[in-house]
Amino acid sequence: MLPTLKEGDLLIYKPFSYKEDYLYEGLIVVIKHPFEQGQLMVKRISKVRYSSIEIIGDNVASSIDSRQLGAINKVNIEGIVENIIS
Repeated sequence: MLPTLKEGDLLIYKPFSYKEDYLYEGLIVVIKHPFEQGQLMVKRISKVRYSSIEIIGDNVASSIDSRQLGAINKVNIEGIVENIIS
């Protein structure tokens, strides 16, 4: 997620509520990796669909995102980033 996030930055995020939170393009979210159990990813939403989202990293050249993983089911959203502390 360079340049937005750098090594050592601290993220503050709130748990995602499917019923209460509004998702939109550009929002930074914490998601459960769809294929690696216990692994979390921080990505930006690039497209919102009814039951899924597409994600992209800010460092497009080296990011693992929906271009490789496909659409991410909304149940995999762990939280919404509220603050980044550098």
